[in-house]
Amino acid sequence: MRDAVCLASGGLDSNTCLYLLKQHGLEPLPLFIDYGQINAEREFQSLNKACGDLSLGEPMRMDFSSFGHHVKSGLTDRSLHISKDAFTPCRNLFFIVSAAAVASSRGINKIVIGLLSEETIIFPDQSDKFLNAAGVAIEAALGVRMDILTPLRDYRKSDVLRLASQLGVKSYYSCHAGTVPPCGECIACKEYEEV
Repeated sequence: MRDAVCLASGGLDSNTCLYLLKQHGLEPLPLFIDYGQINAEREFQSLNKACGDLSLGEPMRMDFSSFGHHVKSGLTDRSLHISKDAFTPCRNLFFIVSAAAVASSRGINKIVIGLLSEETIIFPDQSDKFLNAAGVAIEAALGVRMDILTPLRDYRKSDVLRLASQLGVKSYYSCHAGTVPPCGECIACKEYEEV
């Protein structure tokens, strides 16, 4: 039996969430959403590695790649600017609703998303206001309360890096461009410049 559905991209934040949940004796179900993002395969490879390290088995992968075909952004379309056009409308809501549906179908009442401190938010679907509204909408849709847990909410990227080191997080992939080495230009790469 799994204790929580953890939205997991294979990036530093979500892989750290998986390690943190395991440290606290919880057995998360990692959920990877393929929304047509450019870096999907590298993300999924990283997540698979983390799941192997944690003996979680293969992560669940939901294929909504047509979302990115129709909802263009710098994360889904190489012809757009990877940073200036990065906002992908309703992405986090889409993630949370998908996780809630998976959780509900399995008798789980917790979902986890690796959002960092509200001081670091760039887009409206990273705010506390959004999280509260999403929780209300999900409860109305399901008829039961679904806890949306954000274990990294008090952290900035430098804090997550320290925590990941303490927890022994061995792999993650965070570049939106899907390149090796990372592009250094996307929002995910730029976060590391603050460290």
